[in-house]
Amino acid sequence: MVIGIIGKGKMGRDIFNEFFQFDYDMIMICRKSEDVEEVQASIDKQLKKMLKRGYINQAEYEKKLSALIVTSDLAALKNCHMVIESVYEDKKLKQDIFEKIEAIVGEDCILASNTSSIPLKLVFEKCRKKDRCLGVHYFYPVKVMRTVEINKTSFTDNAYAQKVYQVLQSIGKQPIELEEAANMVLTKMLSILTTQAYKIYEEGYLTIEEIDKLLKENLLTLGLFEIVDSTGIGIILESIENFINDRYTKLFTPLYNKGKKVIQEGYLGGSGSKGIGAYEQERPKELKSLGDDELSEYKQNIILRLQSLLINETVYAILNQNVNKDKINEAVKEVLGLSDDLSAMLKNAGSQRITACLLNSLETTQDDIYRPLDLSIFNDN
Repeated sequence: MVIGIIGKGKMGRDIFNEFFQFDYDMIMICRKSEDVEEVQASIDKQLKKMLKRGYINQAEYEKKLSALIVTSDLAALKNCHMVIESVYEDKKLKQDIFEKIEAIVGEDCILASNTSSIPLKLVFEKCRKKDRCLGVHYFYPVKVMRTVEINKTSFTDNAYAQKVYQVLQSIGKQPIELEEAANMVLTKMLSILTTQAYKIYEEGYLTIEEIDKLLKENLLTLGLFEIVDSTGIGIILESIENFINDRYTKLFTPLYNKGKKVIQEGYLGGSGSKGIGAYEQERPKELKSLGDDELSEYKQNIILRLQSLLINETVYAILNQNVNKDKINEAVKEVLGLSDDLSAMLKNAGSQRITACLLNSLETTQDDIYRPLDLSIFNDN
């Protein structure tokens, strides 16, 4: 099987490396011709190191080299069975790429995008044969994360989705198939938690740094604002734009508006740029005062509020978007870096506490996103 990867950035290279460990012929497409030599040299160095350390023998080394093409010429994709695009999140760029490669590859070549939030109907808008088009969304770090979303659309033929499922399983991944309504659901979950965390910050009792510290100690591997700043505020806002609808408008709006303001003032986040954490730190505001016991109770309530919203939204995806309960339970735990999966989280907190927390938020905000759903769906886990 021949697999093409478009994009030599961090994600593209990592996806390439995942497949390259196995028995696949690989084609890496670089955007610039001057990048080809650097990428080829890097792969050669990696292979020589594997040979020297005994991970592969001479015959395997030569086989790997012969099964590899690094080029900037899209025509090299002609005989591919699957092409995965992994360039930066730009709708027009992705559209143009797929329009070009569809004219090159065979009729049954699967066209897949690693987009994390752009609606797939837009990504594949210029494609003629849309039944072989779908999303294959990896999570960082690719080498560690086993979860991969297979994001189908209304025009995706299930036979192609099943082929992708089998290929991902063959390289040790745990695919989760998602219908169009649930596309990129794990990115959406992260957006929901992040916007909720910002609403908590707006309450004025804790700094951004204190909230992230609390989350890392009690819920997540990384702080939510750390993720925003390391990813880049513009990318986060684009995700919010792609996911926003009547259900999420009230929740998403405060962080979205603040993000726009922060960007306008030059705080972009991402590599080498200050983000929202620095913006707020350089403009400190006086925090509301709480006694030690009140503050401790408030912090505990923050964790409960985030857990409650996450559990309720997962139930929403299961009940309304045909998401597999067991797979989403495992995927959310891994991708978000939770210490417990959602069923264990619900059991530990108790359904009554979770429901009461949601009802309290519903009463306070009049936002229907907090309306409790049927949490008993997790009771048989």
